[in-house]
Amino acid sequence: MTEEEKDLILGYLDDRLSVSQFDSLQTLLRENKDARSFLIDLSTIDTKLDDFSLSVDQETSAPQTIPFSWRKYTWPVVACLLVLFLCTSGYFLFSEPKIATIQSCEDAAWESDLPTTPGSELTSGILKLRRGLASIELRSGVSFVLEGPAEVELISAMKTLLASGMVMVEVPERAIGFVLETPDGYAIDYGTRFAVAVDPIKSVSSFEVIDGEIGVHHPVSGSEVRLVDNQTISIEKGIVSSLKEGEGEKKIPARGEIKRVFAGRNSTSIIRNDQRDVYLSNDVLLVKSTDILPSFDRRALLEFDLSVVDPSEYNKVRLSLNLVPANGLRSHLPEENIFAVYGIKESWESGLLWSEAPQIEEAEKLGTFSIPRSKQFGNYGIETDALKKFLQSGHSKLLIVRETFETRGSGMIHAFANYNHPHFAPPVLEFY
Repeated sequence: MTEEEKDLILGYLDDRLSVSQFDSLQTLLRENKDARSFLIDLSTIDTKLDDFSLSVDQETSAPQTIPFSWRKYTWPVVACLLVLFLCTSGYFLFSEPKIATIQSCEDAAWESDLPTTPGSELTSGILKLRRGLASIELRSGVSFVLEGPAEVELISAMKTLLASGMVMVEVPERAIGFVLETPDGYAIDYGTRFAVAVDPIKSVSSFEVIDGEIGVHHPVSGSEVRLVDNQTISIEKGIVSSLKEGEGEKKIPARGEIKRVFAGRNSTSIIRNDQRDVYLSNDVLLVKSTDILPSFDRRALLEFDLSVVDPSEYNKVRLSLNLVPANGLRSHLPEENIFAVYGIKESWESGLLWSEAPQIEEAEKLGTFSIPRSKQFGNYGIETDALKKFLQSGHSKLLIVRETFETRGSGMIHAFANYNHPHFAPPVLEFY
C-alpha cells in the first residue's frame, strides 16, 4: 500500500474525508485486499483505545456528557462496508471460473449438465457427446474437435481427460505443456496437433501426432515415449505398444473386422387388433405394451439372412436398433422403459395377424435393454452370449417386446427404423 492510500484510511478513522475522498476509499476497499485488512486492524485498535479511555474517564472524573463521534461506530461501519463489498463482488469471488467455450456443433446430441449450445462458456465438468462433432476452445488457446460418441472432462484450461471416444487437439505455442489424460496414460504437448482415441471396453488408449511433438506417459511404469510427426503408440491393458510410423488411415482406431447384416424386407410389426393398414407402417417397427387398451399392443419381428456370414467365426455379436420419433405422450410412460429380445424359430408371411405370430411362451429370451422416456433418438440393442449362441445354432429371427406398460392412456409408441426408413438404417447384426 502507498502512503496516500494509508492516509485515506487514517482520514476516514479521524472523520476528515471529503466526499470525493470517501468515494476513493470505497474504490480502494473494493479492489485492494491489503487495504481492507489494514482498515480492520486499525479499527479494532482504535475501538479498544476508545473503550480504554472511556473506562479511565469514568473512574477518575465526574459524569459528563460525551459528544457524539463516528469513531465509536467505526467497527460497525467497517463491517457494513465489507458486507456490501461481498454482496456486490461475491459473484466474481465465489463463482466457478469459465475455462472453455463451445465454438461450434455439427449434428451434435449431448448428455451433460454443462451448457452445450455454440457460444456457451463452460466451467470444469463432464461433457458427453452422443453423436456428431463439437469444437471447443480452452482459455489457454488449446482447441479440440470432439467426435461422438465421446466423453470428456474439462479439468482446467491446461488439462483435459478423455474418458472415451476420439479427439483432435491443436495446441498453440503459448499453451505448450497442455496435458490430455486418458484412463490408460496421458500426453504432454510440446507444441503440436495430435489425435487421441480411447476405447474403455478394450482398455486401449491410442495416441497419434499429426505434426509437432508430444510425450506419452505410462503412469504404471513411469516411462515416457516421445512422438513426432506421423508417429503413433497405444497403451492396451497397461502394456505400451512399440512406436509405429506411417500407418496412414489405419492409425486410429483399430477395431478389427466387423461384418454387418441388416434386417431383411420381411421384418415387420404386428398389432393385437390386427388393423395393420391403420396403425402400422413399413418404414418403422412399432413396439408398445399397455394394460389400459391392450388391443393396441404392438411387437416387432426381425428376420436376417445369415447366408453371407458364418457366426461361429466371430467372438461377439451385437443387435443394434435405431430409435426414431413416434406418436404418443412420453409423460405417460415410466422413466425407464425395458425391452426384451427373444429368439424365435417360426417363419411368417406378409400381412401377419397377431394370433398367427410367434408367441413369447415359445421363444427364447436373449437379453434386455432400456430406453429413458425422454429419448426420441438413439442407438439401442443387446450384446449377449445368449444372442451369439442362438445365431450360431443356425437361427436368424428375433422378436422385440416392451416389458414395461404405459402409466396412463395414449402413452408413446416406440419406433425403430425399418428397411425403407428415409433417414436411418434398419436393425443390424454386427459380428466382430
